[in-house]
Amino acid sequence: MSTTIRALVVDDEPLARDELVFTLEQIGGVEVVAQAESSAKALALLSEHAPDVVFADLRMPGPDGLALAEAVIARRPSTAIVMVSAHDDGALRGFEVGVVDYLLKPARLDRVRKAIDRVRARIAEGPSPSEPPPREGATLTRLAVRRRGAYVVVDIHDVVWFEVKDELVWAVTENDRYALDLTLSALEQRLPDGVFFRSHRGFLVRLDRIAAMEPSGAGTFELTLSHPEKPRIPLARERARLLRDLIPIAG
Repeated sequence: MSTTIRALVVDDEPLARDELVFTLEQIGGVEVVAQAESSAKALALLSEHAPDVVFADLRMPGPDGLALAEAVIARRPSTAIVMVSAHDDGALRGFEVGVVDYLLKPARLDRVRKAIDRVRARIAEGPSPSEPPPREGATLTRLAVRRRGAYVVVDIHDVVWFEVKDELVWAVTENDRYALDLTLSALEQRLPDGVFFRSHRGFLVRLDRIAAMEPSGAGTFELTLSHPEKPRIPLARERARLLRDLIPIAG
């Protein structure tokens, strides 16, 4: 008897989620263990539910389905990704990231069944030994960010910090900020070694831009960065010791 496939469905539109969940429920041996309306929520559910497959909508506010796919593959390479979209223009990028299948909305029952068959085949095969680890060696040096109908290229070394704000990930430079279609975790996997530090679950800061560490109460600290805005960035208690190893207190 086939093992039950555990599925996580991610879409910012409740009706679209309901339709896909209903379709999956018509297929034997599939259990929808959780639903999410955003990439951030999906990543929070990933460890809790350990799905075999994530059905991810391509176009969502904030980090999109491709960013989610990258983050899931980095965290749980055994989890398959099926991209779902009303448009076919993301199929090539999806397969480049490593998705198992690409479904067009509204997904028909027979088409969803084929996607589940592909997920089962992937599980049976196990990870391909010829496949390189998802993020190792893929160091980012520049980012192409959409702005006003074009793409602005931002050098990673011009970024002072990355932050999660209003359900988006932002790259902040000396004089501008850019919304990214990547999750903070996916970024962290690909940034140059030793350049940025995860000070808090919502912040990645450049080590060489840390100007001061100040107590903020109850054993916690804030970081002041060398930047015109002189931002105060939270430093999680469990990260403080790691930072002290990188910037020793010597006085």
